[in-house]
Amino acid sequence: MEGLYFEDYTEGQRIETPRRTVTDYDISTFVNLCGFLTPTFIDLEYVSRPEHYSGRIAPGLLTLSLAEGLILSAGVTRGTGLALLELTPTWKAPVYSGDTIKTEILVVSKKMTSRGDRGVVRTENNVVNSRGEIVATYMSARMIKSRTFGQSPEEKN
Repeated sequence: MEGLYFEDYTEGQRIETPRRTVTDYDISTFVNLCGFLTPTFIDLEYVSRPEHYSGRIAPGLLTLSLAEGLILSAGVTRGTGLALLELTPTWKAPVYSGDTIKTEILVVSKKMTSRGDRGVVRTENNVVNSRGEIVATYMSARMIKSRTFGQSPEEKN
């Protein structure tokens, strides 16, 4: 997919990303890199107890990062995204090693900035596992180029 310009977005538009399987390697790498060295993420015996989880889970921030990576790999903002302005996540269910996730995007609103060559696109994003369960939701706001990005006022006319 080529990146979408501001003009290409419409309220109510839905976009679905490719899927990705979360692996033990992904979890281990993230946990060690970010210092999430608690039993919840590094002790498989601990998390397998009936009162905890039924296996190794991914930190919520890893799930959010993977969801955003899926948006980038889908190409939605390739060459047109200028800035990620806001993320407001809520986690609904754990993501386990071996789960496959995708991100479903719903365009909620868009507004051109005063510069006139870029706008803010707000989306509601659902991270869904292969069982159809929503494991996380988040709102995002992104600064997106318009087709006239970088043109002088004379060129825009």
